[in-house]
Amino acid sequence: MKKHTNNESGFSLIEVLTVIPIATMLVVILISALFSQYANSLAESARTTLRTNGQTILINLQDELLFTIAYGEGLEGRLDDPNEPALGWTYDTDPDTLIINEIALDSTRRDEDRHIVRQFINNCETSSITANPLAINNVIYFVEDVAGSDYDRLVKRTITPEYNYCSIDISTGSPCTPVTTTCKTNAKVTTCPEALVGSDNCESKDSVLSENVLDFDVRYFAENNIETPYPSNADKLELTLVLGDKTFGRHVEAEVKHTIRKIN
Repeated sequence: MKKHTNNESGFSLIEVLTVIPIATMLVVILISALFSQYANSLAESARTTLRTNGQTILINLQDELLFTIAYGEGLEGRLDDPNEPALGWTYDTDPDTLIINEIALDSTRRDEDRHIVRQFINNCETSSITANPLAINNVIYFVEDVAGSDYDRLVKRTITPEYNYCSIDISTGSPCTPVTTTCKTNAKVTTCPEALVGSDNCESKDSVLSENVLDFDVRYFAENNIETPYPSNADKLELTLVLGDKTFGRHVEAEVKHTIRKIN
């Protein structure tokens, strides 16, 4: 008979106590790396969304920027805004305010049958077309503080004249004053804060373009690309919009730029 020795294999208590902390540490490191990668993916996705939204906002300004007759330092002299800031409208705020002077039209700029609207000073039907000055709208882009938020909102306000108009009769194509349903008038209306719609001659609320604004910067350029501090001297501008958001506990931001030269 041969004598067999029963040597049982396995981990000793010391080995187990040594391996468990090492394994735990490896699991923690792995989970941390996975969470970090996931957070990075979410941040990049949020940054892409912000960049896309910013580009869309600036591109949508293009028509107004192209066809403005001038960029303004303040509200056009014949216009009035009962809901303007305490110190009035001015371009040199922080962040910047963009004031656009545009010719009032009786339809959208894309409409082939659009006509220019003029201020009614002389008889519309019998006076020469130049006897009455152009009616001017102001389109204003400004940044508004949002209480309790890390981000501000970009708002668009339209200010239209309250004086009487000369326009075009849609049935005859002749100049007329907009006192009948056939006489076309200013296609745009004055806007104001939502809470004030229906008062102060305000028919529609301001447009909120974004509530994730960190900065809005406008640079003005005159002829030969020389930067000018005066918007009224400029024929080109550069817009910079910085948007931000929080995702997975992280702050992310994206900056977009748009440069455009007016054509008239």
